[in-house]
Amino acid sequence: MGVGAAVLSGVLAPAALAASTGGASDKEIAASGVLVAGDLPATYTQSARDASSDAGTTKLAATIPACKKLVAFRKAVDKYPEAKSDDFGKDQIAIDNTVTVFPNVATAKAAVDTYAASGVPQCFGKLVDKLAQRAGGTTKSDIKKVKNLTAGDQAVAYEGPVGITEADGSKSLLGFGNLVIRIGRGVAVYSYNHDAQTDISTELNSAVSASGKRLQTALGR
Repeated sequence: MGVGAAVLSGVLAPAALAASTGGASDKEIAASGVLVAGDLPATYTQSARDASSDAGTTKLAATIPACKKLVAFRKAVDKYPEAKSDDFGKDQIAIDNTVTVFPNVATAKAAVDTYAASGVPQCFGKLVDKLAQRAGGTTKSDIKKVKNLTAGDQAVAYEGPVGITEADGSKSLLGFGNLVIRIGRGVAVYSYNHDAQTDISTELNSAVSASGKRLQTALGR
């Protein structure tokens, strides 16, 4: 279980429309919203973010027709100042986030609207299948948009189980999750994967709340 509508609702109140304080650069504002060790339980380990993996996933998505909207969203966030968290993990749990600060609210909203478009769940399903095929395996996924989700000014999440069959025939069932929250002109993207039988909602809720509130404060909200 990941965010869930009931879990995340109200984590971050909608941002006020006050102007940014102007005291920090957009890059510094973005950095304020990345996950840090204190946002998660001490049982999680921290490691350097694998930038090559992020780039490889984006490149692969560009080859999948169903991922047109996801690619457009990633291109939009790559245009502006951003900051990436380290990777955080425990057992089969992996969590990270990336924060982008857009020049204005309208541009940030347009990007999130693109991410919320129909077809994105199918894209994620095809994307994880392609990644598994590269390792000689196959997948069967049921990724769906989380309903009735409210946080910040906009929130969109896609979650679902992914059954993986490895090249040697061994099988596992993982939980896939991707959450986008917009706070004013700031957009935070959280990725989280875990054993499907493990409920990570409590720690994920806490981490999203802590990092999101820092971003909210930095934006002068």
